[in-house]
Amino acid sequence: MTVKLSTMRDLARREYEEYLGTFLRDSPVVARRGEPDVADLLFGDPHDSSLPEIAGILQSQVEESQRQGYQYIHHLPEAREAAAHQLSVRTKLNFSSDALFLNTGAFSGLQCCLQVLCDANTEVLYLSPPWFYYRSMIKAVGAVPRGINLNRKDWSIPFDELAASIGQQTSAVLINSPHNPTGKVFSDEELAQLAEILSDASQRLGRDIPLISDEAYARIVFEHDHAPTPAKHYPPTIVIYTYGKTLLAPSLRLGYMALAPDFPEPIPLQRMFDAIQPIGGWLLPSCIVQRALPKLETLCVDLPQLKERRDRLVSALKEGGYRVVPAQGTFYMLVAAPEDDDEALSRNLEKRNILVLPGSTLETPGTFRVSLTASNAMIDQACQVFRTGF
Repeated sequence: MTVKLSTMRDLARREYEEYLGTFLRDSPVVARRGEPDVADLLFGDPHDSSLPEIAGILQSQVEESQRQGYQYIHHLPEAREAAAHQLSVRTKLNFSSDALFLNTGAFSGLQCCLQVLCDANTEVLYLSPPWFYYRSMIKAVGAVPRGINLNRKDWSIPFDELAASIGQQTSAVLINSPHNPTGKVFSDEELAQLAEILSDASQRLGRDIPLISDEAYARIVFEHDHAPTPAKHYPPTIVIYTYGKTLLAPSLRLGYMALAPDFPEPIPLQRMFDAIQPIGGWLLPSCIVQRALPKLETLCVDLPQLKERRDRLVSALKEGGYRVVPAQGTFYMLVAAPEDDDEALSRNLEKRNILVLPGSTLETPGTFRVSLTASNAMIDQACQVFRTGF
């Protein structure tokens, strides 16, 4: 006999296996990570030393927590206030600390939103190519993922298709800007157009369509101080943010969900977050990182260095005959693979000691993703190979 497992969760597992899990487990490309002569451009992991200030900030809060005790803390007021203040300054909007919920990064922020907003068999619309966990996380709450394919020429949103896809079963729309994996930053004008579509659909359906705005890379932009946010244009927006990207320290597990100013009837949603965060598996950051947040908020990775790496890669890729739209933000770029065989190209590059992520793991066969978080030496090594062409 066997133990009966959750059918719904098994569907999510299969989704994960199809797009990412099998690649992580079985690919010879992944198996070569960590080898000394390999240029690893696979994922957004740090390959340089962390920001030196992080250790000192955390150490001081370890000592403070030792004095005060390692107690349960839902939302430390000074941490919420610091996060809401800086978000307000960067976006020029008035975010309330009472409507900002600290969490363990974008993973738990997305999980909370999906649990709160979705019922079984409702639909969540998202932009494709997606971050590779979106589909499986949507299925894990019993909802149906429905992708809207970005225009490959410039990664713009096909607004007509998006508008036509919103219907009675739509429980939420999920947008990611700056966009992983393409590096696209949607403009203020594009977000205003998105808001108009969502407002019209909400009016037609007789209820607000919530917009989950994954802004994990909001500060990782190369031509702006901060990426535009749809919260400026559409009040039923939930902003998701994580410090793991801004600090290039993903294992810190610190972030938040913030309701847009003038979010309609916010109290029921706030009460749901208050309940779901603990009962969903204590999706709240530790007392140490909550106390550290006000000082961590002041830090950011070296953006000029990331931009310089982007420029070097773009130049080398174009010299080698690859088609690439330069990233406007994030740690990534999505590059067109020759002859649309991204898996073969990934394996061929691995034989030349360059590791890249095939686009088939991101719903976009015929492309591959490169990461700017590789070290300068790795970027140089990859550029030499890319310049030689296919």
